[in-house]
Amino acid sequence: MSWFLAVAVSAAIAGPVDIYGFGAQSIGRGQGGVAIPDGAMTVMRNPALLQDLGQAQASIGYGMFRSAFAEIPPLYWDTNRDGKIDETDDPLQAQPGGSNADALTLAIGRNVGQRFALAFNGLVPSQHLLRLRTVEPAMPNWIMYGNRSQRYELALGFGYEVYKGISIGASVELIAKARYRVNATLRAGVSGAEEGDETVGDLVDDIELDVHDMTLDLVPAFIPVVGVHWDAGKLFPVLDGLALGAVYRGESGLPIEVDIDIQVDANVSSLGEFDPILLSLALPIQVEIFDHYVPERWSWGLAYQYKDFARAYVDVHHYNWSRMRLNVARLTASELKSQLLQMGEGSISDGNSYAVAFRNTTEVHTGLEGWLPKINTKGPSEFVQFVLRSGVGYAPSPLLRQGVGSNFLDSDRMLFAGGLGVNHMDPFDLVPGLVAWDLFFTYHQLAQGRLAQSDAGPHRPGSPVGGRAIPIGGHLWSAGVQWSVDF
Repeated sequence: MSWFLAVAVSAAIAGPVDIYGFGAQSIGRGQGGVAIPDGAMTVMRNPALLQDLGQAQASIGYGMFRSAFAEIPPLYWDTNRDGKIDETDDPLQAQPGGSNADALTLAIGRNVGQRFALAFNGLVPSQHLLRLRTVEPAMPNWIMYGNRSQRYELALGFGYEVYKGISIGASVELIAKARYRVNATLRAGVSGAEEGDETVGDLVDDIELDVHDMTLDLVPAFIPVVGVHWDAGKLFPVLDGLALGAVYRGESGLPIEVDIDIQVDANVSSLGEFDPILLSLALPIQVEIFDHYVPERWSWGLAYQYKDFARAYVDVHHYNWSRMRLNVARLTASELKSQLLQMGEGSISDGNSYAVAFRNTTEVHTGLEGWLPKINTKGPSEFVQFVLRSGVGYAPSPLLRQGVGSNFLDSDRMLFAGGLGVNHMDPFDLVPGLVAWDLFFTYHQLAQGRLAQSDAGPHRPGSPVGGRAIPIGGHLWSAGVQWSVDF
């Protein structure tokens, strides 16, 4: 999730970039813009901007992310695991807060001639390279701020100027499809009751678990991003400083298919005059999980720069959240076979069923960037220039409605950002280009609300004790630093 750091191609695909941004300069001005070139750090935002690279550039950054959500009241749950919820169960204290998500980011780009450039970016979380975790629909869960922050990002893109100021670009991000298989046999010896037996455990002689095979396949998949950029002043000098951009990004996610084939063998003996019996129960199950969902997105941006003094921008992002898939494990196929019992496919119901609807959303981001006058120095760095950045954004929640039995949480989000840059020449004369240091800080405020439980019924798992509503709200913040050099 520190995606908000310095990387160009560390795309928002199945990652946190849509929430926290990428590239310290972009984040500092409010996570934009689609029409503003930032060197190698533009591959995912708009790869067409890469053609602006005048020479090779490399950057490294580090950032952190923190979150705090409204406190969840005590919940009804089978905490003593006796199969029922009653007064003997202590209320469950659950706080579905997001994990810390610090990350190292790397970016490198290279121009090829005057009209073409390539860039590669990578983001490596410091705690989890990739986390796959399902949620229980009945438990309160912030569906937009979970696993998204816990995954690597790798991408490659190019930009090409096809005509005076008109550029096109494309990039791909590497993600994965997964398939997990487990084949095992559980063997147990069961005997008849004898004098002195007091519990069911006294009837079980021994239990043996034999795992025959476990396989995890990760298959690469590539997500396309295409963009266009127009620097209007190159074709019409009267429009100098005006730029427009547009980007399309495909839908993405990480589908996981889980095949579980369990065989249970029970050897029953000591049943009076009956011969020993070997009972075998075969239970093949298929479970589907879809994690790190990021929707199809269309983005448009407009920017205007006044000489070398100031720049402003407006970005609009339209997300197709209506096809949202949550990271909830869903039973897709099942069958139960034994000598005494035969149940066909679909005889086992899915305990994670839920009903939820999402809507498409449109986000707006805007920000300013200003360059203070250069301060000439007598040293080898020649000059020092400070850059000030600020921005705001609004992101409505895609969660439209949900049925009884689930407690998915989300709310509208406002973001406020600020940044500071320091540019100078290399004082050691190791590289001929500019050296830049960029700091950023963002604060995200989640709108407050309440998820009522009026139709929950008594003692429904996951509902607050006493029928109280679940409070909604909280905040997120991120901060980081980035260093880049042209060489």
